[in-house]
Amino acid sequence: MSTAGQEPPRVSVRVYYPHPDLQSYVTFYYVVEAAGPLTDFLYPEWGNVRLNLAGDWMVLNDPRDPPVPAQRVLYGPTDRRGKIVTGGGKTAGFGLTPGGWARLIGSDASKLANRVVEISDQIDLDVGSLQAALVADGDDDAAGVARFDRVLLDLLARRPPTPPAVLAVDHALRNQPRDVPTFAAMAGISPRSLHRLCLRAYGFPPKRLLRRQRFLYTLGLIRVTPDPTLSRLIDLEYHDQSHFNRDFHDFMGMTARDYAATPRALMQAAAAAQVAIGIPLSFRLPEPPEA
Repeated sequence: MSTAGQEPPRVSVRVYYPHPDLQSYVTFYYVVEAAGPLTDFLYPEWGNVRLNLAGDWMVLNDPRDPPVPAQRVLYGPTDRRGKIVTGGGKTAGFGLTPGGWARLIGSDASKLANRVVEISDQIDLDVGSLQAALVADGDDDAAGVARFDRVLLDLLARRPPTPPAVLAVDHALRNQPRDVPTFAAMAGISPRSLHRLCLRAYGFPPKRLLRRQRFLYTLGLIRVTPDPTLSRLIDLEYHDQSHFNRDFHDFMGMTARDYAATPRALMQAAAAAQVAIGIPLSFRLPEPPEA
């Protein structure tokens, strides 16, 4: 964050859609550049792959993860605010939908929930060569996008189809079930199977997942509504604004008032870049992947 009397650091965020065949699995590609030191937070999100191209970048989500600069990392799904710190530099990567995690990563998402780990052993890609090529591309974002498309389309072709049960859970969650029994019924599986599948594909048990999605949906409305009045935007399942405020603190580690007063240079630049190419900020799940 900038100190009193100083200009905030210059931040550039550029986002791009992936190839149409990847859009059920990859949210978007991004390139982030900071001209100087920057500290900001990240919203709860799904899995993410980030490659450092210049300078040092750290994302801190879990005290088990050492506070060291990240070079080639995989971020598991999160249910809390993360912290990003850089002295300046450039990073690039892509977000994964839950279906993308199941198809492209394939490991148990609960093992990496809120974690940041070296990606080399987590994905069937030559990540070091990809990182070096992106560095060599320099400012040619189009070359980087084409490179991401090629390696991910190749990976998609080599990976097994998405399990039908994961697709069913994905479809049910996008329809915003109000409780776990309804969630299981909509997915057509038992509550026990739902619990197991939610942990593996989404990183969290069903009850926590429903709370997370309800909160993020309301937060998304707040982000896209000028001068929002919370009482008019919060999900009807919240008993009152105090109920929403408790969830806000649980998932974001701050009050809604503190959030509104916090400078968010990186997140604001990212939001503007998404809006510019028509990517919604609502945190709604994308369409489910095809098997």
